[in-house]
Amino acid sequence: MFTNLKLKALDDNVPIIKPEAEQILIKELRNKRPKNVVEIWTAIWYSSLIIWNTIDEWNWKLTTFEVSYPSYIQAIQNFYSFKQFNITAYNVDPLLIKLEKIFTEKIDFLFIDAVMKLYLDFYLKFQDLLENNCVVLADNVVKFKSKSLSLYEFLNKNQIEYQIFEVPPNDGMMKWIE
Repeated sequence: MFTNLKLKALDDNVPIIKPEAEQILIKELRNKRPKNVVEIWTAIWYSSLIIWNTIDEWNWKLTTFEVSYPSYIQAIQNFYSFKQFNITAYNVDPLLIKLEKIFTEKIDFLFIDAVMKLYLDFYLKFQDLLENNCVVLADNVVKFKSKSLSLYEFLNKNQIEYQIFEVPPNDGMMKWIE
């Protein structure tokens, strides 16, 4: 469905979610059926399209953040080309703003696909806004485990159970429930 966007991303060397990770994201969204999804770093909006296409069956909101202005502009153009206006995009690092001014409802699905060394910071920043039983997914946590060690240490120290889904080659997604 989004083949042209995917091909353009590959041509432009814009990192997008791997097909295997995409399938995990879709499965977890279908299992949870979230109403309020947050995506941290959308790039050109490919993963946002995957989320939108999956959750479009029920009443939902998607809020996405992107720090790169050119990527943000490309994402906005893609919003309009797919005529999807139920998505709010911010060209800002969520670590630098007061999230309480943006979110009036609890978040029930958090997808983190950003700078790996900041995964724990993102989680902690959003933690008070997460609904009980919120699904948290973090991409690229195996291949770049050394960059996200603080997240592993935090989860282990606080006895938060997590699951790793394999994403070939040599990578994975982490899931835990808030």
